Amino acid sequence: MLYRTDRNNNPTAFTTDVAKEAGLIEGTDYAQGEGFVIDSKTYFTARLLGDPIEITIKVIDKLGFRTVIGRPRWSYIDSQPSLVFWDLLSYAQKIRIIAFMYAQEGGVFLNGLFTKTLFVDVEDGVSPGDSLRTQHLTVAVSDQVKFGDTTS
Repeated sequence: MLYRTDRNNNPTAFTTDVAKEAGLIEGTDYAQGEGFVIDSKTYFTARLLGDPIEITIKVIDKLGFRTVIGRPRWSYIDSQPSLVFWDLLSYAQKIRIIAFMYAQEGGVFLNGLFTKTLFVDVEDGVSPGDSLRTQHLTVAVSDQVKFGDTTS
């Protein structure tokens, strides 16, 4: 069974109203997804057209976790203390929070976005303090990273 998050490529199932408020561009960043009714009012899930993690982080960066009148946008995550410091979190930490939110929304199809094995072929000259960046992950090279010959 695919959940609304999966059917709309939207890990936190935010609506088109939230997308507009965050400054996303309809037709570029999102399209109108499926409708649903709450208290006899119809809302539409934003169907994300680009990278769902990048777009979701952009929305939360812009709007935060509370509405302008102070209500939580997502009730299941309202009590998380780390959200107060969202702006100070690393990209990887933000992804972990979105993965948690995605699980709370019931999603399963997009799980591969949150769990990836990273294989890096590095040349000489990579040192502690360097960072290696992929689309959704920055790996800091520390002195605990072991480099070895994998050709044997």
